[in-house]
Amino acid sequence: MKKENFYSEDDMPSNNQKELIWNNVKANIPTRTKPNILFHWKSFALGNVAALLLIFASIGIISTYNNLFDRSSTEEQVYETLNTATKQLQDLTPLLIQQASEQNKNSIQSTADAIDEIDKLINEIKTDMLINGSSPAKETSLKRLYATKLDFYKEILLNQEEQS
Repeated sequence: MKKENFYSEDDMPSNNQKELIWNNVKANIPTRTKPNILFHWKSFALGNVAALLLIFASIGIISTYNNLFDRSSTEEQVYETLNTATKQLQDLTPLLIQQASEQNKNSIQSTADAIDEIDKLINEIKTDMLINGSSPAKETSLKRLYATKLDFYKEILLNQEEQS
């Protein structure tokens, strides 16, 4: 295929016409007077600032969560230890009642009943803390109830020791 087979010399634009056509095309193409490099720097800076803010917020959230989790797990361990200790003493109480003299049986039994009431209060406060969240007043009440419960067990053991 040769160009001469399809086009004659008259069909082709002259060099002058070619130059006019291309000048016209160049004139109609919009030229940018100022590159948009500033826009790219702004978006880059905004992206980095947003990333830093997200990083700091994430660090804050994680450290706050860890502090709360550590605090609650420590308190949970304390309460679990107290529960274990009082459970062992609770298992010992019926044996002490059986071994007690007749005059001390009523005293030990009433102390054991008081301990059962304290257990109910402890469970009520724990349930409330699970539902409504913990507060310093609830934690203090719970610690006082455990202390009272341990004092009652101490009283039972000392009464048994005095009998022996």
